Formats: sequence, structure tokens, C-alpha cells
Amino acid sequence: MPEGPCFNQIWSEIILQNVTPRKSDNRVKKSCREYYLIEPGTVFRDVPITLSRAMLVGIDEEAGRILMPFRKPCHGTSLYAIDADREEIAGLRSELMAAPVRREKSSKRRKSPP
Repeated sequence: MPEGPCFNQIWSEIILQNVTPRKSDNRVKKSCREYYLIEPGTVFRDVPITLSRAMLVGIDEEAGRILMPFRKPCHGTSLYAIDADREEIAGLRSELMAAPVRREKSSKRRKSPP
């Protein structure tokens, strides 16, 4: 068994299992009003986040959870819900502040009539 923290010890719920990074990103956009890019290798709760590319991590402060993608070599990419308090959410937000994708949902653009 590996020593040290393991991703299996930090997640609360599996949202999506064995999906493409695009599908995971789309679920984060749909589920969270606030999300940021997280780079492969970013350390969260002493666990390096393994990803094939930069992906979206969502913050749902009202529900007290973070939606975090993670790639396991034998299982592919999955999206996990992780219970988090406001302090941890604030810390993650400030760590990822350099690469915000979108902070609030905005209305969809409509095409102007010709």
C-alpha cells in the first residue's frame, strides 16, 4: 500500500466515472457557478492531482463542496465531490485565482436580428 495521503481518502461522492476531460468540464460548468482551471500535479490536501491536461475544478460554496477531477491510471478520469468548509474553499480559490475561467454564470448571448 502506498504511504502518505491518497485521493481515495478525501472524496465524498463520485459524480462521473471514467469520462473524457471534456465531459467532466461540462458537468462542472453545469453544476457550479464558480470554477477555475487546475493544472496537472496541483497538490490538494497533500495529494497531487493527476490529470491528462488542465481541467476545471468547481466550487459550490452553498453546498460546502468542491468538484474535483482526478485521473486514476486503471480507471480513467472521474469527477468527485469533496466536502469542504469555507476556509478550505477560500484557500483553493486564492491558490487558483491566477487562472479563473468564469466566476458567475451569465446569460447566453443571443444573435442580433439581421
